[in-house]
Amino acid sequence: MMKKFILSMLSVLMIASVAYAQPKLEIIGGNSYDWGKVGPKDSPLKTKVKIKNTGNEQLLITNVKPSCGCTTAPLDKDKLAPGETATIDVSFNVGSNAGVNSKTIRITSNDPANSTTIFRLSADVEKAVVVSPAYFAFNQMEVGKEESSKISIKNTGKKPLTISNITKSPADLKLNLSGTKTLKPGESFDLVAKVTPTAPGYMNCWVKMKTDSVDEPEISISGYGSVKESPIFNNK
Repeated sequence: MMKKFILSMLSVLMIASVAYAQPKLEIIGGNSYDWGKVGPKDSPLKTKVKIKNTGNEQLLITNVKPSCGCTTAPLDKDKLAPGETATIDVSFNVGSNAGVNSKTIRITSNDPANSTTIFRLSADVEKAVVVSPAYFAFNQMEVGKEESSKISIKNTGKKPLTISNITKSPADLKLNLSGTKTLKPGESFDLVAKVTPTAPGYMNCWVKMKTDSVDEPEISISGYGSVKESPIFNNK
C-alpha cells in the first residue's frame, strides 16, 4: 500500500511540475518609455527595450510589430531560455509631427498568461515651425485645368521666423510667396500652390525654403495628384 501511495504522489508531482512549466515574458523597466521634450534634431529617437524570460520554459517571440512605419523595432533574438534576455532596438522618426506623439509596439509570444504585450512610446516634439497638412494634395486634376492646394505654415517657436530662398519644381508651379516672409511667434501663413497639368498620369511637385531657425533651417514640402484627360480633349 505504501509503495502504491508513493508512486501515486510522484505521479501527481510530475504532472504538477509539467503543468506549471511555462514561459513568461517580462519587459525590464516597465511597459512604456517617454523621451520627454525633444526637437527635430533629435530625430530619429532611439532606445533599447530589454525582454526577459522569467518563466521556466523556453520563450518564443513570434512577432514584434510597431504601430506605424515611422517606428522600427528589430529584435536581436526570438528564442529565450529561462532567465535569458533579448533586446529590441527602437528607432522613431518624428518627421513633421509636433506636440505629444504616442506610438506602440505589439509583442506576440508563447507566454500562456499574456500572449500579446503592448509597449508604449511617447515624446513631446517641440518644433519651431509646423506645416499642416504635411504636403500639398491636389484633387480631381484634369489636363489643361489649373488646380490649387493650400498648406499652413505656423511659427510655433518663441522668436520671429523668417522664410526665404524659395525653390520649387516643376518650374511652372505657382506660389503666392516669392520673396521673404517673417512670422511672429504664434503667427501662421497659408501657402497656396497652383499648377496646370499638361498630361494625364501621376503628378508630383515640391517646394523648399530656408528659415533662420537653428533647429529647422529648411522646410521641404511635397505635393501629389492624379491627372485625368480633359473631357474637352476626349470629345473630338
